[in-house]
Amino acid sequence: MDAKTLGDFIAGRRRELGLTQAQLAARLHLTDKAVSRWERGVGLPDLATLEPLAAALEVSLAELMTARRQPRPLPEAEEAAAQTLALARQSRSAGQRALWWACAACLGLFGAVAVFLVWVLAVSGPVAAASVASLLLGLGAWSVPLVQLARRRCTPAGCIFSLGLALAALAAQFADILTQVRERDWSALMDTIGPLVAVVVFFCAVTLALNLLAAALGQKQK
Repeated sequence: MDAKTLGDFIAGRRRELGLTQAQLAARLHLTDKAVSRWERGVGLPDLATLEPLAAALEVSLAELMTARRQPRPLPEAEEAAAQTLALARQSRSAGQRALWWACAACLGLFGAVAVFLVWVLAVSGPVAAASVASLLLGLGAWSVPLVQLARRRCTPAGCIFSLGLALAALAAQFADILTQVRERDWSALMDTIGPLVAVVVFFCAVTLALNLLAAALGQKQK
């Protein structure tokens, strides 16, 4: 389904019915921004929206999916369109389940690591406090976008919270470095600075990637 062709079809049919983008969006319980994106060919309607959209535009599902009006109803075409949509929904549902289980597995692993870190803190005491706090905050920064991915719903507040936890994790780690500087433990600092920089770059890259993925998926749902 070509986004530009479908967008032109939706816009043309909407004008024929004398509807504004806001009025069409209201019929679909969406925002007018979603309709605008379709009509500009920036994105495609969600699978769950196709049938309500066809009804709102007073066209058949086959006409909507082919972006072409037909002079008379064709039961075979309508049945084929319905079957295609059903198969697409099944495929998407399987993909959603796979994504959910992958996120759940990662969150379960993070939970196990968090329990282990708390045990390390209990055994080591204040010596490991900064490192353990940094790791726990880092796991939290990764967990927030994973939860949003599993729910297939991303909010700006969730992304901001995740990035805030990431900054807190970095701050905790650098607090440990400042302690070494104050104690003039230069040998320990030189031994750890290289691996630390690599870990920080990796951590920031993964955090940003997860949040961007969650944001992109959330935008796609609108």
